[in-house]
Amino acid sequence: MARGNVAMTAVLLLSAACAGKGASERAGTRPDAGEYRIGREDVLEVVVWHEPELTRVVPVRPDGRISLPLAGEVEAAGKTPAELQTGLSKALATYIKDPAVAVLVREINASRVFVLGEVTRPGGFPLRGPVSVVQAIALAGGRTPYGGDEVVWLRQKPDGGADRVRLSFDDLVKGEAAGALWLKGGDVLYVP
Repeated sequence: MARGNVAMTAVLLLSAACAGKGASERAGTRPDAGEYRIGREDVLEVVVWHEPELTRVVPVRPDGRISLPLAGEVEAAGKTPAELQTGLSKALATYIKDPAVAVLVREINASRVFVLGEVTRPGGFPLRGPVSVVQAIALAGGRTPYGGDEVVWLRQKPDGGADRVRLSFDDLVKGEAAGALWLKGGDVLYVP
C-alpha cells in the first residue's frame, strides 16, 4: 500500500470505529468545542454573593461531586457551570433569600490525552479544545532522534477494549491540512 493511502486508510478505519457517534467525534471533522462541561478533578470556585462564608474553591472529586456548606453533596461532573449554578441556587434557597451564585472553572484537569514513547516530554496533556494527533505530538515536544516513523493511536471503547491504529508520521504531517485526526479525552499516542 502506498504511503499516501496509509493515512487515508487510518482515517477510514477511525471513521468506521466512530460510525455510530456524532459528527463531532469522527476523524477528519474538527470537533465543536461547544459549551464546557465540568469534569472530575476540575477545580471550581463557587461564589455566593453577600455570603463570603459560603464562597469556596472546591475540587470535583473522582465521584463527580463537590461538597459545599448548606448545599451538601452536589453532583457537578457532566454539568455546565450554568447548570450547576442553577442547582446550587435552588439548594441554597432554603437557607438564603434569593441566593446569587456564580460558578467559575478555575482549573481544567479532567480531559487528557497521553503521548508516550520517543517524544521529548512524554506525559498527559489537558484537552482544552480540539487537538489533533500532530498537535498532541507537538505538545509533547516532537519526536526524539530515536523516534520511529510510526505513531500508534489507542482509543478506549465503551466495552473496556481499545481500538489500535498504526499511522505513518510523515503521512500525518502531510495530511494535517486535508483532514486532521482529532483526539478525545483518554486517547493514547505512542511513538516507538
